[in-house]
Amino acid sequence: MALDLDGTALKPDGTISDRLKRAVKQVRERGIHVILATGRMVQSAARYWQEFQLGEGPLVAYQGAVVALMPSANVIHQISLPEEGAYRVVEWALGHDLVTQVYVGRELWVSREDVRVREYIDANQIPAWVRGAQELTQWPEPPIKILMQADGEVLDRLRPELQALVKPFPVRVFKSQTDYLEVVHEGVGKARGLAIAADVLGVRANEVLAIGDAENDVDMLQWAGFGVAMGQAPEAVKRAANAVTLAVEEDGAAVALEQWVLEMPGE
Repeated sequence: MALDLDGTALKPDGTISDRLKRAVKQVRERGIHVILATGRMVQSAARYWQEFQLGEGPLVAYQGAVVALMPSANVIHQISLPEEGAYRVVEWALGHDLVTQVYVGRELWVSREDVRVREYIDANQIPAWVRGAQELTQWPEPPIKILMQADGEVLDRLRPELQALVKPFPVRVFKSQTDYLEVVHEGVGKARGLAIAADVLGVRANEVLAIGDAENDVDMLQWAGFGVAMGQAPEAVKRAANAVTLAVEEDGAAVALEQWVLEMPGE
């Protein structure tokens, strides 16, 4: 079973409900593997891995660009952005005055610190380093992903322009939240990361249940034998799933586990 974090396992305040913890514990007691599949960095997701008490297993991080064995955080798979494509994205984002986050190795570099960045840092509980326009592309290795923050309507308006810009490069552009626009290598996706994780665990795709809520979860929901969309998910995400549960505010992930894994009557 694969759980997305933000908007799925995590409530709006960034906490996990007791009901979901209880459901995950009961699922694991039945001998079912439970892992996390998230856009977060490994070190950001690690605290939730520990909170769920998931033991040993593969974590899908950075939208599937990284798969790491937990709790050691030993990386067994990583795909970084093409360097020239990454450079063009950062240059374009700065030209549009977007808050730009560049994920280099285990570090997060940001173009400036403002309310959005501070909220992101607080929510993810990770440090960030502010870099000037020139410094932001002076990476020792190509970044794993790039994330831009702005109001949703601004990102929606600019997205076609960005997609045209990066067309020559092997990258994909998607929204992971209303105000997050992300860029990763075209070979990256939660489905690919989950396939690698499933192979490590000796599990087939048709034996996987995945739960998610956003555009970046669509490929994972389609790959899994049974995909569940959260109640607040966009319609396109719901169409990609086999079933739809309640919204995150209504403990939809816990309800999904109770209904389709534990087969418990609804509360």
